[in-house]
Amino acid sequence: MAEQQAQLELGLGRLYIQSDVLASIVAKSLEKVEGVRPARSGGGVIAIFGGGEETVHLQAQGDTVNAELRIAVLLGYPVHEVSQGVQQVVREDLEQLAGVRVGQVNVFVKRVIPPEEELVLDEEEESHG
Repeated sequence: MAEQQAQLELGLGRLYIQSDVLASIVAKSLEKVEGVRPARSGGGVIAIFGGGEETVHLQAQGDTVNAELRIAVLLGYPVHEVSQGVQQVVREDLEQLAGVRVGQVNVFVKRVIPPEEELVLDEEEESHG
């Protein structure tokens, strides 16, 4: 399967942006929204062997990008507000940082994370970072 990329027509030629670059921008965008975590599907054996769903899936057609995100929302945050915040930030960042036109930003809330699990996730991130 060919690598997805966005293509921009510029005055001096074309600019191609690989989907990995766009996905990195989206991942950083998620950090700006309070109450959201990337949905980590599968654990144990599934995680070890690379199974499960990706958190960010992008589809580029010319200079237009559609994004599909799978997130988890921390318990106590309004799911609809967090989702709308994710949509807005992802759209703005892709347009401003990559110069691409954003078609749709679809958000799938895969789970709600209770406070005790959030503390475990925070400790894991600190020990790996």
